[in-house]
Amino acid sequence: MMSRASTARIPRLPGLSERIVSADTRREVLVMRRAHQHSQIELNLMLEGAATYLFNGRRVTIGAGDFVFFWGAIPHQTIEASSPASFVCLYLPIEMFLSAALGPRLKSAVLGGSMIGDRAPLPFDAAQFEHWHAELNRGDDRVTALVRQEIEQRLRRSDLCGWEVLSDTGDGAAAAEGRHAKVWAMAGFIAAHASEPISVSDVAASVCLHPNYAMAIFREALGLSIGGYLTRQRLYVAQALLLSTDTDIVTIAFEAGFGSVSRFYEAFGRTFAMPPRQYRILYRGGG
Repeated sequence: MMSRASTARIPRLPGLSERIVSADTRREVLVMRRAHQHSQIELNLMLEGAATYLFNGRRVTIGAGDFVFFWGAIPHQTIEASSPASFVCLYLPIEMFLSAALGPRLKSAVLGGSMIGDRAPLPFDAAQFEHWHAELNRGDDRVTALVRQEIEQRLRRSDLCGWEVLSDTGDGAAAAEGRHAKVWAMAGFIAAHASEPISVSDVAASVCLHPNYAMAIFREALGLSIGGYLTRQRLYVAQALLLSTDTDIVTIAFEAGFGSVSRFYEAFGRTFAMPPRQYRILYRGGG
């Protein structure tokens, strides 16, 4: 039996982080009173039962074993769910999706507002997604980094072995895709040049846009500023160097693209709630 939206409350999404790969702690598919949005790429694997989404105004139904993913910035809502219905719901930060080794056609489809269905399900998908769910909820950064790589590999398999558009944005898709293509290009420029002393003007010039317009469409699409995105990219580099090398912290600050050690410490502390050396000791051991 399918429950409907008029009888349920909006589920809270506990533990949802904009900056790291994360997993929704709930497993039951709940009907939502209204659509919601967030900046991450959302990945859903249906374990049991069926659910119907209202995705940007269009109905999409998925059943047990189906793997779908989409950009959370597109309004989405679960409007019907069988009883029982369970799934694994994972979140991948948008910048990680943009920097993943995926084809431009898939990225454009996702950023253009499509829900994507995997056409080559694996027999162990359910076990794998449940394993990722458990590991992400452990809160261990080292394990989370491994899970991120494994999720990217699963998306690459979808890209290589087959995917389909389950829902698109209709007549406005082409215009939206054009704007998102500019955002994607700016994000790619930032990823390629994050360790260099680039500015917002440099990023805007890379796609031939006025800086003010570039900043506006970037924030609208990704939910953060160009400067904020650049800082995140630099922090990802620094985090990797802290955990995988013995490089001293001053060198890491400059290799990651921070103009000064003080700026690095400020950004790192604001994001990870501890200084870099303490982070290295906590998650790796050593100074």
